Amino acid sequence: MQALILAAGEGKRIKPIITSKPLIPFGGQTLLDRAISNLKTMGINKFLVVVSPKDKDKLKSYPIVVQPEPNGMAGAVLATRSVLVGPTVVVNGDDLIDPKIIQQFYKQINKTPDQIVLTGFKSKKSLSGGYFDGLKIVEKPVKRPSNWLKLVLDYFPKIEKFISVLESTKFDKDDVYEQALNRLNNLSLVKAAGYFQPLKYPWQILEMTQIFLTKCIKPDIDKTAKIFPGSYIINSYVGPNVVIGHNVLVRDSIVESDTVVGYGEIIPGRIKLGAIMARGSQLGVNASVMPGVSLGAKAIVGSGLVLAKSLEAGEFKKN
Repeated sequence: MQALILAAGEGKRIKPIITSKPLIPFGGQTLLDRAISNLKTMGINKFLVVVSPKDKDKLKSYPIVVQPEPNGMAGAVLATRSVLVGPTVVVNGDDLIDPKIIQQFYKQINKTPDQIVLTGFKSKKSLSGGYFDGLKIVEKPVKRPSNWLKLVLDYFPKIEKFISVLESTKFDKDDVYEQALNRLNNLSLVKAAGYFQPLKYPWQILEMTQIFLTKCIKPDIDKTAKIFPGSYIINSYVGPNVVIGHNVLVRDSIVESDTVVGYGEIIPGRIKLGAIMARGSQLGVNASVMPGVSLGAKAIVGSGLVLAKSLEAGEFKKN
């Protein structure tokens, strides 16, 4: 059995973050690496990752296929048509799925190895996506037919047969993959229990961080991190080569490698949307950022300013 990992999405909605979502690290491990680690518990040791052209040189550990156009999940699977045959698990590279769900899914595959196995997650909140109506999938319904959200965690005993159906499925919307599934028979559905967190919007980074801190990683300070006197690190992960200045409070947070947190900063880890700062952005001395405001990549805020509106990539806000 092999795994196909979909990691080529554009990620338009997670702006101003410019790192591809599967490559965003949490606790020293990217979402893609974590997905692969979880799939290895099923005995899978062969992986193929579909990536966008901008990431083709960033993945060295696994075979890749480049999806030339951002034409959705269907386009990602079709990009592999010349190389994929046989039993295959298809999974999103930017979802956080409880290993318990993976094991329930694996158990069903062993029980019905000749059937296509789909996975549902009972959603108490309004997560966007497809919802099950029996074994059929209704994508982004106005009224949910059930509380069972479809996860991208699918098993195909012969992926080439699904690819053939996918090639002949034509729809105007972005749900070609789901509509192709709706044309199939011989399906089984795992109604799984556990945690699940998608990553589509910037604020979901906070939700995912909370899950990591409570479910996945232990609070820890890497031995190479430098913490100056007067600082407090509470229930947080601090990665390699981090520098935290004097009189800093870090609470319920993940501070990734090579980050510098300056003098007198407060990182509260509250469950609300604060500032979002993309790679290479800078805040001047005594600058403040209002809640929900974002700084694009390499944007700069001058000293003493209160930033009330978001800055685009490369923009410089000065007095």
